[in-house]
Amino acid sequence: MLDKYHHFCFFKQRIVRKKGSQKIIKEDEYELLLRCKRGETYVFPGKELGEAMVDRLEHKQYLKKIERLLEGVLLNNSEIYSINIDPQELCYEETFHLFEHFKKENQRLKIELTEHLPYKREGAYGDVCFLEHVTRLYELGYEIVLDDFLSGVNGIDQLIKLSPFISRVKISKLIFNKSVCDSTFCAFIYEMSQLIQEINPKLSLVIEAEENAEMIEKLSDAWAYQTYYFDQPSKVN
Repeated sequence: MLDKYHHFCFFKQRIVRKKGSQKIIKEDEYELLLRCKRGETYVFPGKELGEAMVDRLEHKQYLKKIERLLEGVLLNNSEIYSINIDPQELCYEETFHLFEHFKKENQRLKIELTEHLPYKREGAYGDVCFLEHVTRLYELGYEIVLDDFLSGVNGIDQLIKLSPFISRVKISKLIFNKSVCDSTFCAFIYEMSQLIQEINPKLSLVIEAEENAEMIEKLSDAWAYQTYYFDQPSKVN
């Protein structure tokens, strides 16, 4: 089963601040992007990841690879990283073993909770919050990020329930690209930022996938950005 994950690796993309349309690097912070080498290219391993999510034994093998990759990523540098965790993974005890193992790095390893619906779960019908599980990660000292807010399970209700335990909210422009004009998106994001601040004034906001220089200049310098406009992902290991 290990062979399935042999070609897995991490790419990293910088999260930056800005002034106008110019990036400002205040600290070395990146999101880790899981990729798999196929031929001469690197792609997101959706099939393999899906199989790992639905089978606990498969997931244990997958986490062994992730542990080895993280060991390499965190070695001999002081950079800050965030790693994606699907809600389904919160149902597996091995996920918590992984983060207990890296607890000494909890000041520079953040956990991003993705928007994906869990394949199977225990507990009340309709409960995809996993508040008890998120609390466990929080008590290990990790910063927790709500990824792809407004997509999948990460809606307003999720934000409200998890707001005491998260430090950051990320909104991707991608879900708006085909149906919302730039001016509407810009106005919406400012309103949404205000709503997020009312829910928890300590929450920071990251805008993802905005690649237009004119739009970036119109958006707030108080937010952080993760875009190809500022940084192309690069292979870590």
